[in-house]
Amino acid sequence: MIHFYYFSFLKKKTISEYKSSQSFPLFYLLLFIALIFFVSCSPAERFTKKEKSSLVTSELKVLLNEFNSGEILNVESQVYLNDHSSRLALITSESPIQISAADDYINIYINGKEYNGKSFFLIPAESAQIIKLNGKRYRGRIQILSSKNSINLVNLVSLEDYVKGVLAKEMPLGKNNENFEALKALAICIRTYAIRKLRDGKIYFDLYADTRDQVYGGVDAENPLSNKAVDETKNLVVEYSGKPALLYYHSTCGGYTESSDNVFTNDPVPYLKSIKDGDEPYCKISPRFQWQEIYEKEKIIDRLRNYSLIDNSNYILEDISIIRYFESGRVAELEVKIINDNEEEKSIILRGNEIRSILRTSNNKNILWSTLFDLSINSSSVVLNGFGFGHGVGLCQWGAIALSREGWNYKQILQHYYPGTSIGNYK
Repeated sequence: MIHFYYFSFLKKKTISEYKSSQSFPLFYLLLFIALIFFVSCSPAERFTKKEKSSLVTSELKVLLNEFNSGEILNVESQVYLNDHSSRLALITSESPIQISAADDYINIYINGKEYNGKSFFLIPAESAQIIKLNGKRYRGRIQILSSKNSINLVNLVSLEDYVKGVLAKEMPLGKNNENFEALKALAICIRTYAIRKLRDGKIYFDLYADTRDQVYGGVDAENPLSNKAVDETKNLVVEYSGKPALLYYHSTCGGYTESSDNVFTNDPVPYLKSIKDGDEPYCKISPRFQWQEIYEKEKIIDRLRNYSLIDNSNYILEDISIIRYFESGRVAELEVKIINDNEEEKSIILRGNEIRSILRTSNNKNILWSTLFDLSINSSSVVLNGFGFGHGVGLCQWGAIALSREGWNYKQILQHYYPGTSIGNYK
């Protein structure tokens, strides 16, 4: 904005008036400075070409583990221990690392020597450029830092190596090349998701290595086929209006995907609307396409108590019913009617995707497979007959696999599940 100030100032006198004044040389100096500012200052895009390139080449920070002070790290490859400015030691596989933390400070003990600092880095010392730590292998670097008296292990890894460490954990490889186009489509989704996560500006890390974001397994999760899918889609992302799209994906839609505003977003997203996934569901090949869960009535009461919706188990399940569906056929609202020993009735409404977290599977080992179900109740139990696995928003992985096997390419698959988007290159 400085150059606007200078030009408004120059309008107060004519050039001839400046020539007649003693400040004429100063005028030219000010004019020269103003022109420099005018040329160099211009409105910036949200992502310029340079910024797009930096997004791709930046290291992602993936949180691998959080553990308590005093634990031992077993390093099974030669690494250097560095702080932010210098190399401190060479660590071999015979040199376990003991780490303690207090506040934001870390103490590291190796072979009788102690190192103190805010954070440390483990850097590969061998040509393979791989760190083997606690039995698992990772590319890039490992950062050790403290947060609220816990110790965080963070893998600093390139975007493409991150995608390779996720892809085979998130989608079945199939036989030969039958799933290859689906793998390419999902590789682009994984990359797009990660790039958007870079925008969040977290202090210590960008992504979790588990289902809170995308499941990441480092080098051990890589496979030649999935790596090829990553390489063939290098730097490609799904875009909407020229920016990386907000993407979700799931295992099995059961015949219809779900609108994002029914699960994740407050407002509708144009390319995340519910769609019919084929006249005969593409994902019918999924092992979780159809399922059944049977609950004893007492288990429903236990689930409500475990989720703090009631404060004790002195209730009897009187009725449970679906009172509203979304357009996709998924349950929008589930009403549970219970009565206690004093014959006081209570009605509890469970909504949308929270139903999965509250009811869970009958054995209580997982959240409920999906909310695409019908139910029946008898004298002793509640029966759910359902379809699909996951929240249902965005790309259906088993649907994409079926389309790949039918000859669709990755662009067609992505356009099917994210209508109105395009594919862009961020390099």
